[in-house]
Amino acid sequence: MSQTHVLRLAQVRAALNSGEARRLRVAAQLSISEVARACDVDQSTVWRWERGVRSPRGEVALRYAQLIDLLRAHQGGGT
Repeated sequence: MSQTHVLRLAQVRAALNSGEARRLRVAAQLSISEVARACDVDQSTVWRWERGVRSPRGEVALRYAQLIDLLRAHQGGGT
């Protein structure tokens, strides 16, 4: 895994730990199941991520990080 991927993992986990990821999802009016479909995981997986029970790993975490980036841009008026 590259250093860039490790940094992305750290960023997405920080967004989850701070509650930012959930706030962004709610602000975008996305359901847990919609986020799960976008990341190709079960909705219980996203539920566990948002509550700190589990952390995303590997390629799934990178897909989730991309989604978080898009939601940040959308919230900031980027789209």
